[in-house]
Amino acid sequence: MRTALVLCVSAMVLASCAPPAPPTANLEEARKVIEGIMDKAEKDMLAGVTDTTLTNYTDDAVSMPNNGPFLRGKAAIREYYKRTQQMGLTFTNVDFVTVDVKVGGRFAYEIGTYTMTMEMEGMEPMTDQGKYLMIYEYGEDGKWRIKIETWNTDKLAESGESEG
Repeated sequence: MRTALVLCVSAMVLASCAPPAPPTANLEEARKVIEGIMDKAEKDMLAGVTDTTLTNYTDDAVSMPNNGPFLRGKAAIREYYKRTQQMGLTFTNVDFVTVDVKVGGRFAYEIGTYTMTMEMEGMEPMTDQGKYLMIYEYGEDGKWRIKIETWNTDKLAESGESEG
């Protein structure tokens, strides 16, 4: 009897320490939250703001930008965006389209496409199209955050033409 009581109390203590379960049963809800994160990223990119976007990243997030090195941690990602802004790059159009979202346990992934137009002083506006992959982690605070991201252009390196 005493062993059963100890096991029962131990199980309750362990259960109370576990992070909340993600809403895996409701894929539509997870997709809505993820699309909201991407909508916010669009607005922030157009406004030239990064810090509010970075609240949607885990502290140990990894970014693998097109034509760039691994960025490990929120501080490295912030620095990358800061350097981009200091070069004078601005966005005049940003459109992320979620193609698919899947959820499994504490993680979800999103695949999507993007179209964006960038401008820099002294250069013609550049429009790029491509695709991205985001992996989200469900945190102890009950929020989905970006854990890993990567994206790449559909344009061929030599010609600047889209492959298609």
